[in-house]
Amino acid sequence: MLAVLLFLISCEKGPEPTPLTQEGRNTFSCRVNGKVWIPNGGGSIFVNIPAISGGYAYDYTNNKNFGQIRVVAHNDGEDVEIFINTVKTGVHRLHDNTSYTAYAPANYGFFYSSQKNTYLTSVKNTGTVTITKSDTVTGIISGTFEFDAGNANGGIVKITDGRFDINSKTL
Repeated sequence: MLAVLLFLISCEKGPEPTPLTQEGRNTFSCRVNGKVWIPNGGGSIFVNIPAISGGYAYDYTNNKNFGQIRVVAHNDGEDVEIFINTVKTGVHRLHDNTSYTAYAPANYGFFYSSQKNTYLTSVKNTGTVTITKSDTVTGIISGTFEFDAGNANGGIVKITDGRFDINSKTL
């Protein structure tokens, strides 16, 4: 019985989600269909993809942030992206049909799988992003998220326990 107990204790449980912080630590994690997903970047000889990118959308014509937050995370051919059409703190719904390639889309959550499937939130597959800190001066954006996203073939991916804490000025 002692051997079984030692075996259970020594089993690796896998990675834990990143901590919930609001300090601009450039962290991101979520669960994709129940499995912890932490970005590690990727790339090849010709291109290096950072683990996390994003921040405030910036209007260079008027020299100011114009009210959008985009956070993108990459992990070995998979991407998780959240987009919010405001810089305000609070709960923001992901519940509209939109396109992640549009110039000024509605709020959305997006997942690109290693099998090259694209999943997007919609009126049918919804979620929320809660912005807990949004400081356009320091560049810190922190929050939590969860969403269901669907693809053209009826597949669904469940993103839960999402969290991010980025400093867009240091990415």
